[in-house]
Order: sequence, then C-alpha cells, then structure tokens
Amino acid sequence: MEFNDEMREEYYNDLIQEYDHLSHETITDMVDVGMMIHWMNDGNVEKIGEDTYIEQTTQWKKEFTMVELEKFYMKEFIE
Repeated sequence: MEFNDEMREEYYNDLIQEYDHLSHETITDMVDVGMMIHWMNDGNVEKIGEDTYIEQTTQWKKEFTMVELEKFYMKEFIE
C-alpha cells in the first residue's frame, strides 16, 4: 500500500491532536519518519547485514547504510 497524500494528512492530523505542544516542523518530521517506516515495512526494503539494506526500486542491486537509505528516501519520496 502506498502512503498517499490523504494518508499523510490523516497521520499529520492525528499527531497534531496528540502532540499539540510540538511545532509544525517537528510534527512534519514525525510524519516523514512514519512514512519511511511504513515504506520499509511494506516490503520495499530488506536488511541484509548489520547496517546494510537493499531497496526495491533499485531492483535490489544497490546496497545502503541506514543513513544512505534515509537520504535516498527523502530525495525520492519527500522532496
């Protein structure tokens, strides 16, 4: 299941109600993290080593560290 704009908005609204004392930027960051976790758990990423991952859109060929995977996700799906 793809994390679409409607799901993102719903997730944002739920977080804002629960954490109304946090800034918009912090809530947005939490949404981005939640979206990435959802994407990873939805079968798009496989852990193959202690800090080594492969990812579906690269046809399981490119290996990433978690930091590289986060940057890849942000570039491909958020920006």
